[in-house]
Amino acid sequence: MTKSKSTHASHGLDKVHEILERFGVPGDADWMAVVLFVRNLVGEMDLFTEKQKAAIQARIFEQMATKPLNRQRFDSVISSIEGFLLNSSKVADLRDQLKAEREGSSALYSEMNRVVQEIQASSQSRQTSLQRMGKDTEELISNEGNKTEVVRRFRGMITEMVAQAREEARSWEERAKQMERTANFDPLLSELYSRRALDAQLEAAIDRARQNNSALSLMFLDVDHFKTVNDTFGHVTGDGVLRVLSAIVSAHASQFKGYAARFGGEELVVICEGLDEETAVVRAEAIRLDVANCPFQPQIEGPAQVEPVCVTVSIGVAQLKPRQSASDLILAADQAMYSAKINGRNLVMGHSKLTPGRSA
Repeated sequence: MTKSKSTHASHGLDKVHEILERFGVPGDADWMAVVLFVRNLVGEMDLFTEKQKAAIQARIFEQMATKPLNRQRFDSVISSIEGFLLNSSKVADLRDQLKAEREGSSALYSEMNRVVQEIQASSQSRQTSLQRMGKDTEELISNEGNKTEVVRRFRGMITEMVAQAREEARSWEERAKQMERTANFDPLLSELYSRRALDAQLEAAIDRARQNNSALSLMFLDVDHFKTVNDTFGHVTGDGVLRVLSAIVSAHASQFKGYAARFGGEELVVICEGLDEETAVVRAEAIRLDVANCPFQPQIEGPAQVEPVCVTVSIGVAQLKPRQSASDLILAADQAMYSAKINGRNLVMGHSKLTPGRSA
């Protein structure tokens, strides 16, 4: 640690001790941890806006100003801190993403469990059929005097078993396709691939781009003011908006063989193989316009008339650069999307247009 850093840290601790003395708990390790968290850690977190950070600090110090600072007051302050952390929008998005992952994993597990049960049942059925066929064959040979009739009946049994096996094979092929879809597609937005599938596909796309010396771009889409949609109309309507959005994005992506997936929450991405940033921006602009011109009509039971919900998206686009990893490319597209947000939303922004200070 340099001398300036050491001096800065010393001044910081002195300030903490001053605060603790002012509140009447000098040297108390528990309250020191609270003050350090509120003064230092909250300021470094990107979970909150600057306004929210100031509100958290003010609220905690307000609670500490109420005497006495006993164990009950300490537990109350800790509960407040937990509430701030758990109720932040980013933590809520992470919870939604984890919930979706759990639902997807649960669906896949249930599907695999059904397959195992069907395999067992199918094996038992085949064993029974073979035993019955062997018994019937013995009876035919024993009871039929006409050899031609024995052969005819035996061929009939074989034909029946082949037809059964063919139908079973067709059924297993359909089951395999369903399992693949369950594993790869988002449980809520069935038009889009899941985050798990996206990670694998993006790595493969980067490898292909480098081997073929071809362009590769990534779109990063985020619904503008989506929290307001959920707070105003409810999460059912919010989910409906996301489904409409996923259908629009998927339809556009299919036109240029793009790979559309849900990144998390209301964030979507599209892998654009063979497209440079400029071309991908044009494609993204078409998506932005379609979303803005496609209001969602909530399905509400009863006579009440509900106005359509109109949403817009901000889209960032970045092109793969030499030595960039998948996470680097995602970050670059995310930065471009953030730039679109701070410049008014309902915009498309290419990463190459950012100022050097906002580059990845």
